[in-house]
This record gives sequence, structure tokens and C-alpha cells, in this order.
Amino acid sequence: MATNPLITNNFIDSCAFDPKYDPEDKSATEILRLYRQGKIGLEIAHSTQKEIEHPNTPSWVKQEADNLIYTIEVGRNTNERDLLHKIEVILAGEGKIENITEDALHIFEAQKYGSYFITTDNRILKRKGTLHKVCSLKIMKPSEFLSLIKSHPKLKSKDSTY
Repeated sequence: MATNPLITNNFIDSCAFDPKYDPEDKSATEILRLYRQGKIGLEIAHSTQKEIEHPNTPSWVKQEADNLIYTIEVGRNTNERDLLHKIEVILAGEGKIENITEDALHIFEAQKYGSYFITTDNRILKRKGTLHKVCSLKIMKPSEFLSLIKSHPKLKSKDSTY
């Protein structure tokens, strides 16, 4: 049985705030609406917060992200360092680990403090099955996460739009 997305920490990647294609754009907008209404929790990893501060990030995304709870960087024990390295190796594939360190940190933080990671990053999405095996995090596109939320009986009864 899936972890209840209404009572767990759900992490959102910076790219999932503002996807440029359907249905992810509409799904991301709906997820943010549900968050603003207090129906779901959304958080961002400290490493995602750093990306959002980039000068090219739209101002509305920065403003929306400022309202989210985000993790802070803390030291890691041996098991956590090993897990982060496994995540890096999976994401890098045949590429260089230094090219994916931020994405690996996003996933590491999300698995440490939550159950779901919402992203539109294809490199991450292509490897979500393998990542799930090492850290049990459920990685989803906004549309997949929204479907999960809509299927939850508690939300259905509270929100007549579903």
C-alpha cells in the first residue's frame, strides 16, 4: 500500500514548479493550489533552494518556494554517505558524478525526510525504479503525484472538485 501523501512529507524539485508541457504544467499548478489550501504538505531540499535562487529562475517560482519548508544541510553518518554515493552512481550512469551532485542531494534529502519526490527531470525519472530500490523514495511526475492525491479517499471527501 502506498504511503498516504496527505500526511507525509512530499518534496518538489525546482523544475516541477514550472513545467513547460501538458499535463505536467496543469498538474503542478493544481499541486501548488492544494498546498496553499493546506491539503498537502510540500517541502524542498536545501540543495533545491540553492537552484531556485539562480538569477534565471522566474520571480513567482522564487516567491512560491519561499513559502515552503526546506531542509537544512547537516552532517552525514557513514550509512548516509554510502547511500548518497549509491544515488550518485545511479544518476550518473555512464556520465560523471560531478554533473549530477545537486540532483543526487535533492533525492537524498527527499528520501531522508519524506516519501515522495515530484520532478520533471527526465534523467531522474528514467532511473526512478532503480533509485526506489536503494532508498524507497517514490519519484513521480506532477501528473502522477496529482493522480495519487486525487485517488485518496480523505481528499475526495474534503474537496468537491474531485
